[in-house]
Amino acid sequence: MKKLMNIVYLTSGFLLGVATITGCAGGPISLQDNQMGTPSLDQPVSAFKITQDEKGKFWFADSRGKKFLSMGINNILPSAWNPRPGTQYYDAVNTVFGGDYERWKESVFQLLSDHGFNTLGCWSHEPLYDGPLYGTICLYVAGYELDRCLAGFRTDFEQMVRRNTNAMLSKYPKQDSVIGFFLDNEMPWYGKNGWEYNPTYTLLESALEHPAEDPIHQAARKFLIDRYRDCQAFSRAWGRNLPSWDTLDVNFLRRCHTESARQDREDFSGLAAEEFFRVASQVVRELAPDKLILGVRFASHAPETVIKACGKYCDVISINDYRIAPQPNHDRLIRYWLWGHKRPLMITEYSWRGEENTSGNPNSRGAGTVVKTQARRGENYSAYVEQLMAYPMVIGAHWFEFEDQSPQGRFDGEDSNYGIVDLFHRPYHQLLQAMARTNSNVTRIHEDSEMPLPLKLPPSRSVTFEPGQRPGRPVFIDLIAEEPIQPIEMFYAEDAKISTRREGDTLIIDYDTGQSWGCGVIFFGPKAYAVGSGPAYATDLGGYTLIEIDAQIPDDICFDVMVDEAGVNRPDSPTYNTDAGDDAESFVFDASFGKNGRYTYRFDMHNLLPRLTWGNPNGQKRVDLHAIKGIGILFHGGQGAGSITLHSLKLAR
Repeated sequence: MKKLMNIVYLTSGFLLGVATITGCAGGPISLQDNQMGTPSLDQPVSAFKITQDEKGKFWFADSRGKKFLSMGINNILPSAWNPRPGTQYYDAVNTVFGGDYERWKESVFQLLSDHGFNTLGCWSHEPLYDGPLYGTICLYVAGYELDRCLAGFRTDFEQMVRRNTNAMLSKYPKQDSVIGFFLDNEMPWYGKNGWEYNPTYTLLESALEHPAEDPIHQAARKFLIDRYRDCQAFSRAWGRNLPSWDTLDVNFLRRCHTESARQDREDFSGLAAEEFFRVASQVVRELAPDKLILGVRFASHAPETVIKACGKYCDVISINDYRIAPQPNHDRLIRYWLWGHKRPLMITEYSWRGEENTSGNPNSRGAGTVVKTQARRGENYSAYVEQLMAYPMVIGAHWFEFEDQSPQGRFDGEDSNYGIVDLFHRPYHQLLQAMARTNSNVTRIHEDSEMPLPLKLPPSRSVTFEPGQRPGRPVFIDLIAEEPIQPIEMFYAEDAKISTRREGDTLIIDYDTGQSWGCGVIFFGPKAYAVGSGPAYATDLGGYTLIEIDAQIPDDICFDVMVDEAGVNRPDSPTYNTDAGDDAESFVFDASFGKNGRYTYRFDMHNLLPRLTWGNPNGQKRVDLHAIKGIGILFHGGQGAGSITLHSLKLAR
């Protein structure tokens, strides 16, 4: 028996239109194929592969031979997962559809199909997978613990993967249209998390924090002993004396920062990734031989060795990448493609949030940029996806997410307008119109693009430093003693704290680095050296070549000294204020370590390096001292609390 239903689409309180859906009572509807390859129910598909056409373009392909790009939406749920008590949240089956799940389900299928989406992204509701869309599933093969990147070293890892995979697959009785599986999401490949690099807290340090009897701890110790054989060789490489292997612990490692130490840390991360991907992919392919392994949804960044291991064993490398400007990160796509054994790429989370929204979302927490209007969200979607799909090795993009979060915060406090519908199932019409226009063209864009497959990595340019001629300036200036153009700026991670106080002629910095990326301070240039254009704090510090910090810093505290140009901002900022004549870059010296008593730390600006996590990544790699924001000191996370006495911070010739 067929039934006819009318779904009313509303946005901002206004009726937009009525869509008529014909379907089987209690069952999925059948939607016509669109150009991106929506499967139809009279031709079931169960096996998927990656294919490359005669022009070198990559595609997904199903068992019918139909090639397609995966355009998806994440987190399509009838009700918010694990909502917090006393909050308002999406519950459309009950609040809009009178408890009729099938009506909600059919409206979801029609909404997605009408706007050119063909894939259920991560965390979508299990009964949706018997419908007309392709599907993806996140397996969490190693569970949810913080140490899961290291789980491959444990003897029971294969059994763990088998158990967790079977448990997850049992939740999805219909898997014919499932393209493949993500092994995990945003794994902490950097030690504490998946997106913040701390040079002295990596998977190697994390492994040694485990008990001595844990195979993870034993693997880390064996890795170093096998590599160096004796303590003397290890001590020379790591720059610190290790009396015996028995004294090796995480505290020793965190005090070391040589090039050999950096390479060992990255190599160990690669070893951990090798064990994880090798075993996990083998088990998943055995349990689901006709499905693809879609990677682990990297949180934008990951070590090179980890990307290489992922590409060795997975069919696709997946990346979650929230952008400020609506344009892909060109260099990152090329690097991941080449590092990852030329596996095709998917962007598996991206979004823009709207200040204007009908759920009342304040957007105070969550990844990505907040724009003014829903129209701007749509413009950003179109600009980003059109550029992204021109890459011959990019085969999919999944938007985060279907419905808005609670204005009072979801389970973890995020309260953002990520949805294509609001809390009351009202579509954001301007956003969806842009999505529909763009999605209808992605196949043509991909087919017609003349962008060649990348053959070599983007160049890494060295830094140019020229101090400039300022003969009338004093031999040195002390940024603590001079009247600054702006008071000291303090910055810190959510779990960290930092403050400053004066004691006579000295400055005391009290810090608690937390366990994330840490905390720091920025000292601005003298008011007398104001540039007069660009940001109000811009100063001209030309003529100086050295930074000298006279301080009492606790033994072995790891810190970075940075030089920020005036227009500095996030690396994915859509624009930079370059009115002062700089190009908004940030530079950093190799990490330094405290020497306990009073000591003068000297830094030659000829040794500055590009700072990868801040500043304009497309700058000239030139230190523009004529337009500087300030000199920064960053204390890396995981080092506890303490105080530093700063006697002077001088710029010298």
